[in-house]
Amino acid sequence: MGSNELWSLGALTIACLFAAAILFRSWRRRGTRQPLVAAIAVLALGVGAAVLVLFGAPYRIVVGTAFIVALLVVMVSARSERSQR
Repeated sequence: MGSNELWSLGALTIACLFAAAILFRSWRRRGTRQPLVAAIAVLALGVGAAVLVLFGAPYRIVVGTAFIVALLVVMVSARSERSQR
């Protein structure tokens, strides 16, 4: 595993943890279910991507896809939470 792979995997891990923390905070404030589900999904995506890269999958495809899907999860959560107000 090269230096670039470790940096991108670390960036994805930090981004997923940061997004999950924000979503968890939103869940605690509002008490709605969408941020909690999104936080769990973002954490699962981060862990899944890390495991795939550690088992030898091409890191660019895995990290890029996981990052885009995590962004979509956050946006769908925000959209669905806004529509329920």
